[in-house]
Amino acid sequence: MSPERSQHQISLEEIVSNAREVMRKDGNHVPMVIMESSVAIVIGQIPEFPPTHGERLQLMNFLGMAAARSGRVDQLHQVFMISEGWLSESSKEDGPRLAPSEDPKRKEVLLVSAVQVMEHTKQLKVLEITRDEDERVLSLDEFIPGEPKDISVDTPLLDAFIQGFRQAFQTKFN
Repeated sequence: MSPERSQHQISLEEIVSNAREVMRKDGNHVPMVIMESSVAIVIGQIPEFPPTHGERLQLMNFLGMAAARSGRVDQLHQVFMISEGWLSESSKEDGPRLAPSEDPKRKEVLLVSAVQVMEHTKQLKVLEITRDEDERVLSLDEFIPGEPKDISVDTPLLDAFIQGFRQAFQTKFN
């Protein structure tokens, strides 16, 4: 292991770089979960993401359980998730918010989130997608709302995945 690398085999920057390449080449990115354990790096695509947040949480919990039961992943070190979505910005004065998908001022984004399980750290990169009139991706620029010190990272989908993984892993060995 080189001195400039962390204890993990893959970094958020590598995942973001690969996701950018896929977006530029394909014009979209299938939702994906990447797991790093002590024995393997496992990648899984989610071809059909449920429409509601609650259903997505249930799916991620189920996928975490399935990963633990598969035997391909042992102790979970890191989990990454890549997905496209909509982002809306609002201020405290705006009042009730529209769902991002319904906001006419929404931004199309590529979300790359990460949880380092042992360290209990979370990271998030939000890339604003700019397209031309033919819907080709022109740019993917990092989007940082507000001041970095004001941003807390919440990863409910990855948290649900990890919770499902831990549940199934504990059940498997009890």
